[in-house]
Amino acid sequence: MTEPQTADTLLKNAYVVTVDAERRVFTHGYVAFHEGRISAVGPMADCDIEAGETIDCSGKVVLPGFSNAHNHLIQVFFRGYNDDRWPVLDFPAAIAALIRQQTMVTSRLDEERSYILARLHALELTHAGYVGTHDEHFTNAHPRAVDGAWRALDESGLRGFLARCIVNSDKVAEADRESVDDGLQEVERLSAKFDSSRLEVATGFLNYQFLADPEDMRRIAAASADMGVRLDVDMTDNSAGKALLARGYKGGQIEYYRDFGVLERPLYAGKAVNVRVDEIDILAEHDGRVGFVPILRQFDAVGLPVHHFLARGVLPGIGTDGPMVSDSQNVFEVMRHTILAQNLAILRERREGLPVPDADHWATSETVIEMASLGSARTLFMDDVTGSIEVGKAADCLIADLNRATLRPTQENRRTLGILVWAGAADCVDTLFVEGRKLLEAGRSTVWDEQAVIRDAERVLADIAAETDLAALLPERVPGRHYRGWQYI
Repeated sequence: MTEPQTADTLLKNAYVVTVDAERRVFTHGYVAFHEGRISAVGPMADCDIEAGETIDCSGKVVLPGFSNAHNHLIQVFFRGYNDDRWPVLDFPAAIAALIRQQTMVTSRLDEERSYILARLHALELTHAGYVGTHDEHFTNAHPRAVDGAWRALDESGLRGFLARCIVNSDKVAEADRESVDDGLQEVERLSAKFDSSRLEVATGFLNYQFLADPEDMRRIAAASADMGVRLDVDMTDNSAGKALLARGYKGGQIEYYRDFGVLERPLYAGKAVNVRVDEIDILAEHDGRVGFVPILRQFDAVGLPVHHFLARGVLPGIGTDGPMVSDSQNVFEVMRHTILAQNLAILRERREGLPVPDADHWATSETVIEMASLGSARTLFMDDVTGSIEVGKAADCLIADLNRATLRPTQENRRTLGILVWAGAADCVDTLFVEGRKLLEAGRSTVWDEQAVIRDAERVLADIAAETDLAALLPERVPGRHYRGWQYI
């Protein structure tokens, strides 16, 4: 008689979504962890595990932990801003206004204040079911502000692909501009300080419009290779090619980056906004890893060309772009926005006389779960350790609780995944593991005092509002004032 296998943790009686190579779903299954790794997974009928802790997941779904494929950690101060900028009719002008307002706050962020704000953001990511996140840090007026943000993420227990971006064009405040050499020195410092099994420091730039000299793109790409760090480029062209034409360049932005040596190694290729369909092949050829931001493609009504990427064998990740764009880090909302944004793109293409894509390239609940987990992990160069539930990978997963009126009926599990995508919310995330460690249990953080995190962030923003003109930009929703016909008493 064989001895039962031992494990540290056993999740039993679960609906297990593996996103493994065979895309197996165990409708009555189990997952076991041992020493921070997944040691076994399969149907309950085959479970022969003795564990130090056993969690009964009846009525619950076990999923690979999600990763936020495009994010900005310190932008939590923008939450609630969306209510005051409609309608967005000129997208480049709207982004320029956001950057001006961001500068007002970030000019007052030192290391400790950044830590306090990023801690709130990391806490929300944990509640949403993320095990990892991207960060693009490009507000460099206070060089050590980034240390605070990344210290908060490290303390949270989450994974991070952390890009310290170099910007020096007139699109950002003068205080945030720096030379390529100065920026690369900071990347070396940060890499020595933060690189670990969970965190990876990268360098890069936002897009070609944020560098005063196009040759800086070549310098940054070459230096990243010499330093042995990843390259991060937020490939967003909100001008839809007009800025390139103004430079006398008639090709697309991906061709432009290729001409400057940016595509020589696998790289984080940002949101790929307004990338031409024919350029997707170039991205695929050079292993450019894309993290869609679906809510943005509803702002500009362009939609997401999910089908064009899938048709070329490319599985993008999906992200939120931080509270500057998306007030909620709810990954389930991001997944349904992906499906809706693809629908926008297809409707636009039909109006242009293009054919409807093959059914295999339409996003379904399965597709977007795959994009949010394995796709996003791959985008962030984490897919060798996370993004799927497979033996040997890190024990990174979440338990979502369907035992609630808002997520029923499942029709004997026929609609379980559809319900998660179309009706799911962050509050259904009950437990979150990274490397087998619980970061969330029964819906509460095991790392921080949540009320203290919230209280500290509120205090920091109140102090910054008092030090700047920020309060003048906020709606007058305070006692004794009127705002849009409503009285506040």
